[in-house]
Amino acid sequence: MTKKSVGLLAITLVTLITSLDASIVNVAAPIMAKDLAVSTSMIEWVISIYLMIIAALIMFFGHLGDVIGKVKVFQLGTIIFTIGSLFAGIRLGFEVLLISRGIQAIGAAMTMSNNFGITTEIFSKKNRGLALSILTTFFALGLIIGPSLGGLILSVGSWSYLFWINVPIGGFALLLGAITLPHRAPRQSKEKLDIIGVVIFTLLICLFFYTLMRIQTQGIWTRRFALSLLVILVLTTAFIQREKSVATPLLNLGIFKNADFSMGVVAAMLSFVVGFTCSVMMPYYLINARHLSTSFAGLLLIVIPVTLAVVGPIGGLLADRYGGERVSAIGLFFLIIAQIMIVSFSLATPLWFFVAMSLLYGIGMGLFQAPNNTVIMTAVEKRFLGVAGSVNSFARNLGMELGASLATVTLYGVMSWQAGRRIGDYPVNDDHLFMIGFKAAFMLALVAATIAEIITITRYMKHHLKNNKKWID
Repeated sequence: MTKKSVGLLAITLVTLITSLDASIVNVAAPIMAKDLAVSTSMIEWVISIYLMIIAALIMFFGHLGDVIGKVKVFQLGTIIFTIGSLFAGIRLGFEVLLISRGIQAIGAAMTMSNNFGITTEIFSKKNRGLALSILTTFFALGLIIGPSLGGLILSVGSWSYLFWINVPIGGFALLLGAITLPHRAPRQSKEKLDIIGVVIFTLLICLFFYTLMRIQTQGIWTRRFALSLLVILVLTTAFIQREKSVATPLLNLGIFKNADFSMGVVAAMLSFVVGFTCSVMMPYYLINARHLSTSFAGLLLIVIPVTLAVVGPIGGLLADRYGGERVSAIGLFFLIIAQIMIVSFSLATPLWFFVAMSLLYGIGMGLFQAPNNTVIMTAVEKRFLGVAGSVNSFARNLGMELGASLATVTLYGVMSWQAGRRIGDYPVNDDHLFMIGFKAAFMLALVAATIAEIITITRYMKHHLKNNKKWID
């Protein structure tokens, strides 16, 4: 293996374990709640605080990477994430676990905001698509395979090992990175970090995520939600005005003038809305509605990540050869077909039909994610790679949280409307009622996938017309 390939392996391993921790804890939540003597609603914070802190700090660390060096921030983040994982597995009470998850999230934000920028820098345009496809594939793989791997670990050990599995992998990746990643001296810069912008953005994201969590239990027709929405709008306006007025903003809003970048980021966010809708809803469908065993359901659910792992690198190679816009549009087409198949599900749908849907789902995600990321990261100037990578990672995390929240809100909202009473859990002995809410949630996912496809085709047509004009001239 070349030095660049080993460096990519180090980045990929860290990307895998940091994305894995966004979903691996979900399956253990009831066990952890009982073991730590806390309520189910309290244990949800162990899951949500990870995504919340990553989303709140990812912009800051992306900017910091541009100022002092992406590799330095990435390596320090790997150390912090590994230490947080070690302490999260030591059973010292709920408060220590929550703090440890926060430490993990800080480290994950440092790595996620710089992994794509480092990869884009060290690989030439000729090989960049394949490199980014591998990175993107393992990020998505970590998210999707988390519940299955978590269930396997719990079948042979305690929930502590959900976190401790990161320690040897993180240590190994840190060693590989120290040897192979380019450690350039920090560039001389007069830029100052926009601390006020960081504070405003952190408050905005934390309130936004908290509001999404409360919607799932309290709905939107409350004074508290209206007040939260008002504060979110005020903070958003204040952040935009702040970033326009300072010389060195946390988020250079000018980057969004690049149409390829902006459209790619929105499409990426929508794809993760679709992906997390599936991640949240499918276990309910297979285990609760279809009454399959946990082990057999896990076997069916693993079809998507396995397909994604195979197709993802192929998507990168195709993007290098035929262009990211075209390949990502084809990927979204497969994803849309998969959503249509899911909407047609019933309580008697043949399992071969479910497997066929999963194959199309995995192919679609594999052909979209890597090529789209290649377009996003190639569209910006080198000096904006850090902020571009952090915006890209932020969009993914936002899509994940939106997908999970919109899926559950739609599911329980539609079931409550249909039943004429408040429903906040799976309707025992009424699988047909669940299927009504299930189909409504995936109709929303279908809309998200369709919008992403329209954006991607528009981007492709823009490039196609531009290239034809050059040829005619």
